[in-house]
Amino acid sequence: MKQLFFLSFLVLSLISCKNDQNSSNDEEVVIKKIEKEPLADGEEIFRGEFIYYEDTAVLNTSRELYAVKVDEKMMELVDVAKAIKKSEYDMANVVIHGKLGPNPRHLETGDAWEQMITITKIIEVSPAKSANVITTGKTLDIKEVK
Repeated sequence: MKQLFFLSFLVLSLISCKNDQNSSNDEEVVIKKIEKEPLADGEEIFRGEFIYYEDTAVLNTSRELYAVKVDEKMMELVDVAKAIKKSEYDMANVVIHGKLGPNPRHLETGDAWEQMITITKIIEVSPAKSANVITTGKTLDIKEVK
């Protein structure tokens, strides 16, 4: 009895698979492609970890650190990033369009990052995957450590 049930189940599953293949051929499949928005002249796409603290904004990409120009667009990014950060020292993963240029502060004093990004468009903001943040807490006396 079990063998008959198994055999009938197998036959029905093979027939249903055959019908699915025929029905997919009859239907027209429409694939919607997402077209990338063209970048303006001089713009690039930047991906990395963004942080803003005490009037200094920095974008840490996988290759380099960049200063970020403090303007209205950057402040818009700060507002979006605040909503997903757990502490003021957390970073946010961002994808932005921006223009790369020399950092005026580096040219004047030499103590800042060489290049500065001017944000033109915010594409994506998400929480940083690893929060390697050092927080201050209770200080321990050496006698307390065993």
